Amino acid sequence: MRAALADSPEPGTVLTWLRNSHSARLLADLVATGRPVTHTDLDLTAVEGRAAARTAEYLRGLLTAYQVLPERDELSARIERHLQRVAARHPEHALLLRSYVRWSLLPRARRHERLRGGGFLGRARGAYARINRAAEFLSAMTARGLLLQEVTQQEVDTWLAANPGTRFAVRDFVVWATRRGHARTLDVPHWPKKDPVAMDEDSHWEILHQCLTDTDLPLEVRGAGSILLLFGQHLTRITALTTHAVTTAGEDTFLTLDRTPIPLPAPLGGLLADLANHPPPTNWAANTSRGWLFPGGRPGQHLSATVLGRRLAAHQIPNRPARATALVALAQDLPPAVLGPMLGLHPVTAAHWRRRAATDWTAYLQARQCGLADRHPPSGP
Repeated sequence: MRAALADSPEPGTVLTWLRNSHSARLLADLVATGRPVTHTDLDLTAVEGRAAARTAEYLRGLLTAYQVLPERDELSARIERHLQRVAARHPEHALLLRSYVRWSLLPRARRHERLRGGGFLGRARGAYARINRAAEFLSAMTARGLLLQEVTQQEVDTWLAANPGTRFAVRDFVVWATRRGHARTLDVPHWPKKDPVAMDEDSHWEILHQCLTDTDLPLEVRGAGSILLLFGQHLTRITALTTHAVTTAGEDTFLTLDRTPIPLPAPLGGLLADLANHPPPTNWAANTSRGWLFPGGRPGQHLSATVLGRRLAAHQIPNRPARATALVALAQDLPPAVLGPMLGLHPVTAAHWRRRAATDWTAYLQARQCGLADRHPPSGP
């Protein structure tokens, strides 16, 4: 790490970090103990508060990028650390919460990390919400003098009705508890989602054309906007793409979003090839060998979806409407069995977009027929 810092192309940045950064001071404190620095040391520091956690995570990324610390499954580690905090606040439910996390949340997190990799922050927040709602639900039932096995559907419905906006996240815990025999058969419906609002077709293709041709736009905005507008990918998945997702064979360029390499039209292929070959940031903390297509400012991390969304919005590229329009257009032409493996969609999600596309197409035909009827009314007496 010392050699890497000494060879940095931005020595002023390195000196500023050494003199003023909280993470540099934390590193100095850890080194002063005379023991090798470990992930456990940073975990202990992270529990001291939100600011301390940010400092510890920045230093962890830096030490991992420079191979001082080994890489680890950071998503699982964060989930387990959050579980410890919640269990300490609710010791009477700690055993059940640990079982839920160990046998339900963690296996899914590890499977997702193995299959997809990258972009764990959003999944970590989702796991935190499930753990928090489970603890809140168990505490509420205990306050009513009920064990989990005694909870009825009426109790569940009453608890959900008090704050439906956040409490539907308890569904995952209730389903697990029912299957494991910890509770009687209970039902928590999925939180209803609003129908996505799409863009009109002309605006959609106009913005896509701008991304492909307007060299005044930042390169990462053009690349991310094109992937969003053409393939309807979540920003969390776009930011987690690596340079290895962009491949070439002869004069053809391919993009792999899940398992299927997708041949790209020449303008987009050239754009993404330029993005993959673009030199990494010169900032010493971000200049790592992780090979992210959209590198971020934190050591070894890709750009966050939140930051990317702000950059797209600043150039009038709407995230959700653009994604909905792209998926409807693709679902009109491709069956779910093809759409799912190509874009990395769950089969149920792919089928949903197929139905959505059929609905939109039917509505379009009806509107067109009504318009023709208005312009050419039937003749008669």
